[in-house]
Order: sequence, then structure tokens, then C-alpha cells
Amino acid sequence: MKRGPVSAGPSVADIPKRRDALLVLDVDEVILEFIEPFSRLLGEYGAKLHPESFRLTGNVRSISTGTALSGSELDRITEQLYQEQEHRQPLVSGVAEALSRLGEVADILFLTAMTPAYYGKRRALLDGHGLDHPMIATERSKGAVVAQLAERWLGPIVFVDDLPPNLAAVRQRVDRVRLMHLMANEVFRDHLPPLPSGAVSAANWHEGQNIVLDWLRIDASS
Repeated sequence: MKRGPVSAGPSVADIPKRRDALLVLDVDEVILEFIEPFSRLLGEYGAKLHPESFRLTGNVRSISTGTALSGSELDRITEQLYQEQEHRQPLVSGVAEALSRLGEVADILFLTAMTPAYYGKRRALLDGHGLDHPMIATERSKGAVVAQLAERWLGPIVFVDDLPPNLAAVRQRVDRVRLMHLMANEVFRDHLPPLPSGAVSAANWHEGQNIVLDWLRIDASS
């Protein structure tokens, strides 16, 4: 029997609702650094990331032979990063300060596509930084999850992710959601696929915080 998508964390119905506005945040490259820690881990395997297109497969090659690592090899290294994330993945610059401010005006939810088996490790890592907002780790489409959230939060909703396809998936399901692209590391920016209509790109959390605050003020008054 084919296994369905797996999730870890609270159900949408059980997430506390304190405010009308909701900020939904991806985690890797938005809250926690991913590309830089992943690149350092690759170095331990004698490999290097060559960002020549918007993907990892084919762009990670052995330093000694130039041979590209296979998808299964990359999966194993990614799993190791998640297993050791508490020691390898630091916070994205400025995110703690930005969420402290944004948490005064909106509920915040972390929505990560990380393998749900590592939910506990990521939860401990975020809690250790004082970022105790609810988190869902899921294999489901982020568009489907945000559509469920939009049934409970009828006020302004902002979704932030580093991957344009995830932004597009949310746009397809919930047209009223504001979309912001934020990628802490710049190495893939020249190869990004197009952002969906209406999405805005933020270079960092200082800029991103101001964009979100402006959106919340506009949408709350409309």
C-alpha cells in the first residue's frame, strides 16, 4: 500500500489563534541557514557545491575527481545535516529580532518541508533560540497547508519561503495570501525561477520585516 504524506507537529485545528493576522514561515534559508552549513558538510566528504543552476543534483561534485554526487548520496548528506542540525545550522541574521517585532502584530507559524522524523531536533533548536512558535514539518504541499490555515485566519496572511515553486503553490491555492521570497544565502539567486505574480523579494530580514509590517497595515485597514 502506498504511504501518504507524513507530517509532524500540531494539526491546523490545534494551533493557538491569538490574532487575526498570520505569518507563515519556511525554516531552511528563512529562519535557519542551510546552504552554508550544507556546503561545509560537503567539504567533509571531499565535495563542493557549484551553483550553476537552481538545483543540487549535478551541481555537487567531488573535489578530487569532478564526478557529480548522486541523488542518493546527497540525500544521505542532507539527512546527516538534519540529524546534526542543532550544532550545524545557525539562525539567519536578523531573524530573531524581526520575529520579536512581528510577533506583536501577527501569529507566527513555522512550516518546513524537512523530513518530519527530525521534528524533535528542529523543535529543540528553535526553542533554544527562543523561537517557540508552533511548527509543522510536512511532506504535503505547502499550498494545501496554507489553504487550511486560511480557513481559520480570516485576516491578513503572509507566506515567506526561499523556493519560488512553494510560493507558486500557495498562490495557486489561496490567492489572497501575500508572498515574500527570502533566501539568506545568495549563491543561487542568479538562477532562481521566476517568482509568482505579486510576490516580493527581500534581501534580508531587516528589509523583510518592513515589507511584512507594511502589508499587515494595508490589509488590516482595507
